[in-house]
Amino acid sequence: MKIVKKLLVFFILAVLTTGIAFAGGKKEAKIDELDAAIRDTSNYLNSAIPARSKIVILNIQSDSPALSEYVIDELIANAVNDRIFSVVDRHQLDAIRAEQNFQTSGEVADNQALEIGKFFGAQTIVSGAITPLGNGHRIRVRALNVETAVVQGQFNRNISTSEMITAIKSTSTHIAAPTSTTAARPAAPATTTAQAAHPAQAAPPQPEAPAAPVAPAVHTYKIRDTGPAGGLIFYDKGNNQGGWRYLEAAPVEAEFQARWSVRNTKVDNTQVTIGSGKRNTQIIVETFSKASGEWDTAAQQCIDLEFGGFNDWFLPSKDELDQMYGNLKRRNLGDFKSWYWSSSMYISFGDAYAHNQSFNDGKMDADRITFTDSNYPRGLNVRPIRQVPGPN
Repeated sequence: MKIVKKLLVFFILAVLTTGIAFAGGKKEAKIDELDAAIRDTSNYLNSAIPARSKIVILNIQSDSPALSEYVIDELIANAVNDRIFSVVDRHQLDAIRAEQNFQTSGEVADNQALEIGKFFGAQTIVSGAITPLGNGHRIRVRALNVETAVVQGQFNRNISTSEMITAIKSTSTHIAAPTSTTAARPAAPATTTAQAAHPAQAAPPQPEAPAAPVAPAVHTYKIRDTGPAGGLIFYDKGNNQGGWRYLEAAPVEAEFQARWSVRNTKVDNTQVTIGSGKRNTQIIVETFSKASGEWDTAAQQCIDLEFGGFNDWFLPSKDELDQMYGNLKRRNLGDFKSWYWSSSMYISFGDAYAHNQSFNDGKMDADRITFTDSNYPRGLNVRPIRQVPGPN
């Protein structure tokens, strides 16, 4: 019995020793706390921001421009790879930064951030800060709705000392970035009398400093003008409140047929007024995303549409649809067909109906949201529209 016990103890020790040796021989990859926190931030933004939104990752305030750039680059890379929403390109954003004279590591006022978001046609602005806290740092990132200025979500995380942060800061302190193009340019040597007498021997002229990129000009349109996406302007509200002034109907090439709903999923809080179609479409898509099988619908296809260099199309509201009929179809413009869906829905006696309109005679009607018949086996026609900024 003693021999058996000794053998058993020996066996257990051998297993433990082997495991320890194996674990000691295999070095597990260590994820830096900064990178882990950035990844967690991206996961949070993926859940807080509506899918398929267009976002601007604007600035991360810190005491190190290099650290701010690192965090922004990682957040952009995560967003691009996760493919939950689209991100404004850094080169475009850098041009606006130069024009508006702010740095990625500095503080940006909310009103300035919202104006930048509206300029790019984005739905969400992402900004934040990374600040020293004791022996570590605190990361704070928030998402701001461009249209309503409401905070969609905020992520906070305290991290202990990060080797990555230490490395970034120590590297950046050895690189003296010029404060301006003029300061970076070497001073031209003084011109001597001999050089003045012999121009060929004079020092070559210094190149002109490159001009700061200028934001694209805001155009003025008239009703029935061709819009920036190649469609037709059909409405002008006379001011730029909310970041838009005009409504543009997509060309006929972007038109399609679709069902409003496949599974009779009811949607609350859609409106009929001019200016409500974009929000209606977002509400519909958000509601349908929670219902199995509600993807290939009129609103979803508008959100998915990329046409004319733009991806901010939506399903018009009832009154927006009527403006399109009155200002375009009645002038025989736009190559419209017959019946078109709107994004405005209502409930009657427990059934869900969506407003639609005949572009043959302007008649308004409403059909069950799952409507199809022999003339429209795939549902009614859809003409996407988009908001266009203009001067105040």
